[in-house]
Amino acid sequence: IALLFYMWHRKVSYWKVRGIPFIPPELPYGNIKDLLFMKKTLGQHYNDIYRKFEGEPFCGVYQFWKPALLLRDPELVKTVFVKEFPSFHDNHYFVNPEVDPILGLNPFNSKGDNWVKSRKILTPSLTVVKIKSMVPLMFSVCNEMINYLKNSDEKFIEAHDMMCKYSTDIVGFCAYGIESNSFKNPNSDLRQISKALFDSSYKGNIALLCALYAPKLGNLLKFKMLTDEASQYFVDFVRATYKYRVENGIQRNDYLQSLINANENAIAHGQKRIHNDVELAAHCMTFFLDGFETTAILLSFIAYELSINPEIQITLRDEIKLNGEKIEDFDFDNVYKLDYLHMVVMEGLRKHPPGTTMARTCTKKSVLKSADKEVQVEEGVPVILPMYSIHNDENFFPNPEIFDPLRFTEENQAKRPQFAHFPFGGGPRSCPGHKFALTMVKLGIISLLLNFRLIPKEIPIGNVEYNPMNTFFHTALHGLWIKYVPINSFEYH
Repeated sequence: IALLFYMWHRKVSYWKVRGIPFIPPELPYGNIKDLLFMKKTLGQHYNDIYRKFEGEPFCGVYQFWKPALLLRDPELVKTVFVKEFPSFHDNHYFVNPEVDPILGLNPFNSKGDNWVKSRKILTPSLTVVKIKSMVPLMFSVCNEMINYLKNSDEKFIEAHDMMCKYSTDIVGFCAYGIESNSFKNPNSDLRQISKALFDSSYKGNIALLCALYAPKLGNLLKFKMLTDEASQYFVDFVRATYKYRVENGIQRNDYLQSLINANENAIAHGQKRIHNDVELAAHCMTFFLDGFETTAILLSFIAYELSINPEIQITLRDEIKLNGEKIEDFDFDNVYKLDYLHMVVMEGLRKHPPGTTMARTCTKKSVLKSADKEVQVEEGVPVILPMYSIHNDENFFPNPEIFDPLRFTEENQAKRPQFAHFPFGGGPRSCPGHKFALTMVKLGIISLLLNFRLIPKEIPIGNVEYNPMNTFFHTALHGLWIKYVPINSFEYH
């Protein structure tokens, strides 16, 4: 026992001997006890630590006995993302492709050169030209959502559940050519997969926490983020769709088709297939991961903020109405002409960033320098980028609890550091699907405000309470309940 305590003390003296301020660790958890017992979300956990070190550019934390560095300075965030990217190119999140191949091949989880290869496969389907061609598909889902709301007998509808149907159907349409019709069939196959994938149960959280803090244990126990049933569904679906399209000469304008074409071109030139069935399924799941849950969370919180801030809702509706009367009036170019809408979305990403925390692993020894301090980061040490905390820091966003889109006028943005707001990361490994996600979100908001006034079930007291069982994302513990009151055309004529 004495030897164990000696080893523990030696391990957790890491930041003390380097003169870096830190949170004293608790045996055996380090500083992550509340996360392990699911009392807080990842964002809340690191926010509590962040606020204890006001005025410091960084601080030390312990994940069990392993040291990690938490950044508080947006300039250091920029350094990690951009200036010193070669030393911080790996995300600190590990899924073993041999244990969980569907998620292990995702660009977000890939290490070393593999992330470059995975990203090259994904990005051609996320160009502006491609997204423009997908907008008509998004229109049809917007209309399905409007019809659902108009025909619903429910007085108040939970926003996140509804937006999950919306994002499931758009991703299914644009990525795989599936018409899942979640608004008419809430138990569709793809909707069930989305529920299984973003499972906030105890088992699902344990798998996530192992990926973050104990990857060797996760590998040993073969923890999976995605159930075997969900994985097999995707593999079977991709295999069947591939066979059907090739045999029948069918071409679709979706992500899966681009993967099929790459394979068929290789075969036509006497080469072997580029992707096997499991790899195809993994790449298809990448599109789903990038476009589904984060979009649904953001849309639900923006809808809620508009419902409790009627003056902002009116201003935004006026801008929308000046540019069109129906969703089909808003092609890609028209959507991105709406400046106030963009500010509303950016403020939603500030106050309620869906992914609350980013982390990079140091892959090559590096020195991070702030204005008055520096720290040497050794290879293997995780660097935590607390997005939620920086986005809600009064030093960068006064009165951060207030939803104020005008923070994102050009004039106001120029007053703060560039990386005080980084909802899509930054640098070479920034989110490749951000334009696709923003287009989904903006069309969803436009379609709602063209047709409805949004009214909250109750006026909130304080901030939204987050669900601690959803470790990685911020979702409302008690839901976001909104009434959608149809707008008569005469109100705007």
